[in-house]
Amino acid sequence: MMDESEITAAALATALHSLVNTYPTDDEPAVASLIIEHDNGGRQPARLQAGHLDWLLRMIMDEVATCRNAHRDGDDTCAHCTGTGQARTR
Repeated sequence: MMDESEITAAALATALHSLVNTYPTDDEPAVASLIIEHDNGGRQPARLQAGHLDWLLRMIMDEVATCRNAHRDGDDTCAHCTGTGQARTR
């Protein structure tokens, strides 16, 4: 039986595989492997293309900014749309 960390790691790996397989960003093969390790030592690999790495990095940094902006001293804008309700283009 899998523990919670193993289920979560497997779910994340499955979601990353779905992203990579559904939305390829490059014609080239994967350039990096992201290894998701769970507490019991198990591993879930995910092969990512360069565009996926950029996409995930921007998404994480936008979420960091959104969380920072949600604090009392923040400006209450989400980073992905800067408060417009429309995702900005890059």
